[in-house]
Amino acid sequence: MKKMNKLVFYCAIMFMIAGMVSNVYAAEKSGGEAGRDVVFTQKGLPYGFEAALPEIHGFLSTQFLNLDRNVQGYYADGTSSSVASGESTFLPQSFYVDIISEITPTVLVECEFELYHGSSFKPCAERLLWHPSMEFNLSIGRQFVMLGSEEKVYYPTSTYRFFTWQPYLYERFLRFTGWWDAGICATGRFWLMEDSDAFLEYGLMVSNGPGDLGSKAPSVMQSNGYVYEQFNSSRQSYDNNDNKAISWRMGFSPFEGLLWRIEAMTGKYDTNDLYDFTYVTSELFYSSGRLDSMIGLLQLDFDAPADTGSGKWPGGTVTQQTYYIVAGYKVLDNENGFNFVQPVMRYQWCNPNVDSPSAVSQYESYGERSSFEIGVNVSPWEHVVFKTAYRWQDTIKGGTLNGDGFTMEAVVDF
Repeated sequence: MKKMNKLVFYCAIMFMIAGMVSNVYAAEKSGGEAGRDVVFTQKGLPYGFEAALPEIHGFLSTQFLNLDRNVQGYYADGTSSSVASGESTFLPQSFYVDIISEITPTVLVECEFELYHGSSFKPCAERLLWHPSMEFNLSIGRQFVMLGSEEKVYYPTSTYRFFTWQPYLYERFLRFTGWWDAGICATGRFWLMEDSDAFLEYGLMVSNGPGDLGSKAPSVMQSNGYVYEQFNSSRQSYDNNDNKAISWRMGFSPFEGLLWRIEAMTGKYDTNDLYDFTYVTSELFYSSGRLDSMIGLLQLDFDAPADTGSGKWPGGTVTQQTYYIVAGYKVLDNENGFNFVQPVMRYQWCNPNVDSPSAVSQYESYGERSSFEIGVNVSPWEHVVFKTAYRWQDTIKGGTLNGDGFTMEAVVDF
């Protein structure tokens, strides 16, 4: 544990030294203004008005869904009928407010909160951000972890959030959207040639990491074969053990509109600091003219201790995988009185247990499923969009998932 604390300390020192060096370089080349542009770009939203800060952005989303019980499998909705009761339900609004204020030309403060389902207050971003240059930005506080596509799909107004409920991946299952954590994060972007759109991006983060929700068993094999990954269902701000999670990102864009990323995150998730987890993610984003598309490949490996209660799980490493492809094409783009009309589709495949121990080989690939979703997004005016889609879901091996359902959402941003 002392070694991990030293690693965190050394990482922080390296971040600060890199920032000082980058600050000198930035004064000669681009300055803090270029760093600020990268900060706003990384949000995946049209931030960065020429007007003086602070900036206040709001997003109001209200949803309607018609889904069946066990739509994600028993592990996802537990025994509560409130998650997917099988009845048509109007969900109260979720209201996001994001405030960014300038302290100095190179220091920003960001605070974001959400009125979740119109009933509970949920803090999101709470961070201090230093952006001396395009090549180096340092943020400290609560923010997205350096993993997956959060900043590009989390917000209902984002380019790559085509759908409403569960925009890309299964809730609580290989979840890569909306995961906030407290930590220190360094990011940057390097242009490869003058007068070229090609660049490399990097990110390195030390954060508290996921928790196992207290005294509950961190992961057990349920009777229907799903791994109940409680450790990843909490979006906590606090540390649940003495171990810090390390995450990193590398990205490459050869030309405007195409971005390829690979990320990884590793640490220990249980309160006793015993069990390892490792995420690996990769995404390809492509936007050109009317087309927006995204492909993702994701994997989670974690140590699952033996289930001493039912004895169904002997212990060992669990490997979960998924991949998906999502695309939308604007058949109307500032035409015929519409801001845009965009048919959208998604295909996704998921396997909750790729390689089971021989003692429970019957559970290998149990719960494997695929889903297909098709819909349309209609924006009659800028800042207003209506989304509707229908999903068909099939279980490939084991269990029954009644996942077919209709969803609809209305979004206003200002």
